[in-house]
Amino acid sequence: MSPLDGQEELGTVYYSLSTGACPPGYIHNRLLNFCYQLHLDRRSHPEGVADCSSRGEHLIIIDSQEKQSQFVKQVTASTDSKTYSYHIDGSDAATEGQWLYHDGRPMTYFAWGPSQPNNSSANKDYLAASKSLQFRWHDRVSDQIKYYACEKDI
Repeated sequence: MSPLDGQEELGTVYYSLSTGACPPGYIHNRLLNFCYQLHLDRRSHPEGVADCSSRGEHLIIIDSQEKQSQFVKQVTASTDSKTYSYHIDGSDAATEGQWLYHDGRPMTYFAWGPSQPNNSSANKDYLAASKSLQFRWHDRVSDQIKYYACEKDI
């Protein structure tokens, strides 16, 4: 846990703890029981999906306000990671306006930015957590280059 995960107290020391649930270099949120890794190399949506899949993972699923808050805390905790937007799991490519996760489950939680989704151009079928919207979501075309976050199911 970091100081952002709890209430900071004078004299408290924070440690990074690895468990068997997450590989080294991954972030494990014990309260929400998920593990993920931020990737700071910029790729298109399909390239990010392929990279996550190559390790048996998927783009991060943000399905609650708590998980959105954790993701935003982690992204904004480092100068390197808060400089760009991130591809996250979710698409309405199959049916416009019906947002689904990669495994076909319907999405029920959304953290849209103002006036989003706007589908202002054809094929804005994928989600990104946007730096300019304080990492709230917007719809994007698949070939836009962004950072991405992979989630490992535990």
